[in-house]
Amino acid sequence: MNYNLYFLIGGFVLLWILINLIIYLFNRHKHNIFLNYIHERKYTIVKDVETETEGYSKFGSKITYRKSDIIFLDEEIFILRLNKPIIQLSKSDEISPSIFYKFKYNSKVKINDRLQIKNSDESLKVNLNFKNKDFDVSSILLLS
Repeated sequence: MNYNLYFLIGGFVLLWILINLIIYLFNRHKHNIFLNYIHERKYTIVKDVETETEGYSKFGSKITYRKSDIIFLDEEIFILRLNKPIIQLSKSDEISPSIFYKFKYNSKVKINDRLQIKNSDESLKVNLNFKNKDFDVSSILLLS
């Protein structure tokens, strides 16, 4: 038997696990920095919301489906996904710490139990499904 092949395959698997662990710990640290930043402010958090994100660019499109924690803070909406960077949807120019993606949005629309958020050039569309959540989507629409 060729034991070198087993060591090579085992090394790649170990490297893959190690890289994913480092990414997970880095994103978790960024989430903790952000949560400490907003700790003193008044915000609303809704856990485990089905999130559908559609991004369009010159090179193509990308659609992702995930469970996310959603934080509403004034005119800001933050999407915290497990093992992914934080997304900020905002109308202002304020930049919060530990934010990797920041998008300006123009419209928020309630469709059944979903909140649909779009930006002006239609390059981003986010659908947040609040079905079976103890949360009133209309209260968020009143803030804008």
